[in-house]
Amino acid sequence: MHEVPKGKITCIEKCVLRGTRPRYIGFNARIPAHGSQISDPVVRIRTDGGAWGLGWSRIGEDEARALLGKEVGDLFQLPDGCLPAGRNLDLPLWDLVARMMNLPLYRLLGARGKREVEVYDGSVYIDDLDATDEEQVKDIFRGEVETGHEHGYLHFKIKVGRGARWMPTDAGLRRDELVIRTVREAAGPQAKVLIDANMGNTLNTAIALLDACADVGIYWFEEPFAEDAPLNQALKEHIVANDWDTLVADGEFAPPPYFFDLVEKGFIDVVQHDFRAMGLTWWRSTSARLEQWNALCAPHCWGSYIERFHHAHFAASIPNFCLLEAAPAAMPGLITDGWRLADSILHVPDTSGAGLDIDPRIFAQGMEDREGFRVVI
Repeated sequence: MHEVPKGKITCIEKCVLRGTRPRYIGFNARIPAHGSQISDPVVRIRTDGGAWGLGWSRIGEDEARALLGKEVGDLFQLPDGCLPAGRNLDLPLWDLVARMMNLPLYRLLGARGKREVEVYDGSVYIDDLDATDEEQVKDIFRGEVETGHEHGYLHFKIKVGRGARWMPTDAGLRRDELVIRTVREAAGPQAKVLIDANMGNTLNTAIALLDACADVGIYWFEEPFAEDAPLNQALKEHIVANDWDTLVADGEFAPPPYFFDLVEKGFIDVVQHDFRAMGLTWWRSTSARLEQWNALCAPHCWGSYIERFHHAHFAASIPNFCLLEAAPAAMPGLITDGWRLADSILHVPDTSGAGLDIDPRIFAQGMEDREGFRVVI
């Protein structure tokens, strides 16, 4: 068993990176517009030996200052990962330790998966509420698929559930179906087409949508409704009875205490707790638990750009990873030499750590943000 290399934390710096998406992102079933901007709080840790690591983190300045002078081993131990004291530096610490050991992060994690990680474009939102006819709706979503293709994506996740809030129930279901069929036609027969209701369906409307799109080929149905054992069982039984391959994905939003009972019983196939909120340490142990039940991992990660790199290393380290959520965006200052996204495959490089860096000038600018800081011994 490897030991964590010696080193004392001498500096913690935090910046906020800001980027843009190629188009405005609209509503989901629950909340209104998401916009075209994207931001990521990024922390770099430095040690007295000159090592460093970085990653997404929301740690505050006072908490960071309290960690100065700590041994890395006080915050992180192998093989499990972050100790409670290091939880708010989870991703930067994994990067740091992998770099200190001169290992790609996926190798430190176990390297049981594939370095060619399949990704999907999760930015096909409810962008059609002002459309006046079906052809206008179709044009909107043909354009969104085209944008995804231009940025290297072949697979698409579609927000559904218009009838939960934004349209009458029956009209919303018909519009959901129209959009799903439009995306399938534009994306092609080989594309994985996923749908996500953000809890906006009932059991009856979820089944009605699947029935209406039975010939489309839905790869997974994400968050059809709030998790409930009888409802989840009934949905799964309907899918099985129709001999569909559609998976049920869930866990992103406030999963209940009995959530993993539903997974163990086979009512939920793909687990999606948020990657940033739960951390790589939590996900590493949870993936092993899910493997025993033949369940898949596909953590939620909407709203961040930089976390996809740690996330891809995690995917490359386990055998039961499913798909990585991403979306087209530009993040100035991010250095990702060796990474490549093409044909919905994100290729994980063999460089040490998580394999990314930030231009020093951009990092310095980002530290001027109200969330940014630098604390040093």
